[in-house]
Amino acid sequence: MNARCCFIFCIAALPILAACDNSQKADSDSFERALQSYYDAHPICTAIPLTFPIPVDGLGAVTTKRQMEPLVKVGLVTTDSSGYSLTLAGEKVIHKSADKFLGGTHVCFAKRKVVKIETFTAPADAMGRKISSVTYDYALKDVEAWATDPKMAEVFPQIGSTLAKPGDRVTDILVLTTDGWKHEHDIR
Repeated sequence: MNARCCFIFCIAALPILAACDNSQKADSDSFERALQSYYDAHPICTAIPLTFPIPVDGLGAVTTKRQMEPLVKVGLVTTDSSGYSLTLAGEKVIHKSADKFLGGTHVCFAKRKVVKIETFTAPADAMGRKISSVTYDYALKDVEAWATDPKMAEVFPQIGSTLAKPGDRVTDILVLTTDGWKHEHDIR
């Protein structure tokens, strides 16, 4: 086969190869990719009733001081005579949250790893879009080492309960877009 024939054959095969990775198909592979993409960008976090920096005079509550101790111990927060502030490590995992409940701050400590798509519904119309309800198993991945400190679980119970059950079966809604399937929370 000469070079020109090979080139024509390769160009002709591109649509076939592209169809093999169709992100708009309603199948386990497409749903797993969509879910994993969402959860890679959205780590598991817990709300904390603190807003940084915290001045010394803002530490009147015993509860606040109790919550600061493990954060300082694991290196997420530093303290000096003016109060508490985030370290570089803390800035990577402690963020302002869109939810203003409990002070509007959250600490992120792990991610979901989609293990297996169990079931999904046939795509159906809902509010002008195609959606599918997808049930899947997940495990935890990229768990922050500091999150396993027993004091963290004591002070922040949601971290402890999440790490105690490092996997589960859940159901999420996926929405079909021009870019393929997306988690419902990524649709605006």
